[in-house]
Amino acid sequence: MMWKDTYRIGVDRIDQQHMELFRITEELVNAVKEGAAVEVYQRILGFLKDYVIYHFRDEEAYQESIHYSGIEAHKEEHRQFTETVLHYEERLTANGFNEKTMKDLAGTVTAWLIYHVVDTDQKIVSGEAPAGEEKQFDQFVDLFAHSALDMMETMAGLDQSSAQLQTVGSDQPQGDVFVTIQLVDDLNGKAVFGFSKELALHLLESMTGMELTEVDELVQSALCELTNISCGNAATALTKRGLQCDIKPPVLSNEFPGENTGSGIRIDTAFGPMEVGVLL
Repeated sequence: MMWKDTYRIGVDRIDQQHMELFRITEELVNAVKEGAAVEVYQRILGFLKDYVIYHFRDEEAYQESIHYSGIEAHKEEHRQFTETVLHYEERLTANGFNEKTMKDLAGTVTAWLIYHVVDTDQKIVSGEAPAGEEKQFDQFVDLFAHSALDMMETMAGLDQSSAQLQTVGSDQPQGDVFVTIQLVDDLNGKAVFGFSKELALHLLESMTGMELTEVDELVQSALCELTNISCGNAATALTKRGLQCDIKPPVLSNEFPGENTGSGIRIDTAFGPMEVGVLL
């Protein structure tokens, strides 16, 4: 079961709506794993689209009622996700609800929803500003590596204290699946994340409560969204330091993309390794 009681924010109406969103998402994940009929996909997507809009309006009304300071940033997250769902609807309508695209949607929705509920929404009731005190790192790669660790702890309960980090010089990051994100503006280059198969499956199994054996489109799409969240947080931290940084959409590959990175960090966890490299 995807929903966990630790996801509650303590506002009954919002918690009930979150539970329903998790139920819909779990139904979506099960549908793509079982290869459901097009009619099932259409029903789930239609309900998801309508319920997301309904829930976001309710949640924003609650934020306005308590004068939440982070409401504008929160609304922007809602707007972007709504656009993502509508974009998938257009693609799926055009391609006849292609199974690969449905898996992409399921992975994206799973990762986004869990992060939004366990991180962003918790700040509504805690009173915490959207971006708190930032850790300071001497090297850019340290920032991106620790941002990835923060993401894995938030999303999948990975214990950061048990992870071991070591510099791997300028070698190519190792991994079974790679996600690359281009960095633009004051900081130009790319960040590359190499996930081992074991770690990739563990992250998704922790998030969905389902046993997975292959890094398929569902897992790959979720990894892209997780990396996008992680890099977005790192870019925000850099911008707060006066170094404007923006990111492009993640690009996935099964082989290391291009030339060596300028520096890298290997993260060994109890569930498998990953490597992070930054080329500027």
